[in-house]
Amino acid sequence: MSMASVERELKGHHVLAMIIAFFGVIFGVNFLMAYLAESTWSGLVVENGYVASQTFNSDLARARAQEALGWKVDFTHDQDSVMVSFTDARGAKIDTLNLTGRLQRTVTDKEDQVLTFAWLGSGLYAAPARLKPGLWEVEVDGKGEGVADYRKIFRFVVKAE
Repeated sequence: MSMASVERELKGHHVLAMIIAFFGVIFGVNFLMAYLAESTWSGLVVENGYVASQTFNSDLARARAQEALGWKVDFTHDQDSVMVSFTDARGAKIDTLNLTGRLQRTVTDKEDQVLTFAWLGSGLYAAPARLKPGLWEVEVDGKGEGVADYRKIFRFVVKAE
């Protein structure tokens, strides 16, 4: 028994179809990736970069003054809350702050949360938060009578269980 093989001739319309299919897949994947990139995050860190740049020097001076206070600020979290503790340069707990905060993902605004901290005593403040696994940032703003205003950003990772 012999097997007869049938040879097929490669013609121009076959080559054209292969080229169109190849580039069709390339363009399709590129358009899909561009759409997903554009629809998930705008890329904006601030609304207006020029306006933000005008306050750079005052923001830098405020950050240096805050650093000169010598406060020790510790941050911790668990699955349903974030906690911040404040100690001044002499080691005394700071209990007179009114803390607010903003919890956000680093690449999207879909899970942003506004935090209202409660004082727990001994310089410790806590706020409820819904934390899913991934990278997070919390921006803490503290104001109080008799103490300097304070602002700090903490970046942390919540691990999947």
